[in-house]
Amino acid sequence: MVVGLAAREAGAQDPRLVSRLDKPTEAAVTAIVDSARAAKLPTAPLVDKALEGAAAGSDGPRIVGAVRNLAARMATAKHVLGSRATADEIKAAAGSMDFGVTARDLARLHTAAGTRSLTMPLAVLTDLLGRGVALATATNLVDQLTRAGIKDSELSLFQRDVRVDIEHGADPAVAATTRGHGLLLKHSRSPARPAE
Repeated sequence: MVVGLAAREAGAQDPRLVSRLDKPTEAAVTAIVDSARAAKLPTAPLVDKALEGAAAGSDGPRIVGAVRNLAARMATAKHVLGSRATADEIKAAAGSMDFGVTARDLARLHTAAGTRSLTMPLAVLTDLLGRGVALATATNLVDQLTRAGIKDSELSLFQRDVRVDIEHGADPAVAATTRGHGLLLKHSRSPARPAE
């Protein structure tokens, strides 16, 4: 019992935070991380966010604010995705929320996925948004692909192909929509396959 308590307390204070943040910032970030742990949220992304802020030279209040905002987005994501959501799904959902994806959008994608993991669809959605595809276009497209049962490996190829098209000068929305509709058409002509 004492060993378990000591291990838990030792885990609450990440040595990287102690060495990279000033004392008040480290204490505030550690409190947020401890609260996230108690809420069964992944804590590694919070520590990483604090370390990114320190590496960028951000001041303490900015680092604490960024970590607090990430924790809030992860809590929202977990609430929407449910208690069975994996750490990767929660992290991916929180990342997509950075680009304007709402809790309603997450719920829609969660419904579209059924029992399938949302990690890859959310990663693709976030990538599309980061490349300039409009929120409504990207969300609707990923929703359609997910509902159609497109496998993660096919989503990864779709993501790569859209990236290459954009790098070669294609309009982001046109590249995503054209590739997405092509994939849906191909999938509708193929014999039914179980989703990954």
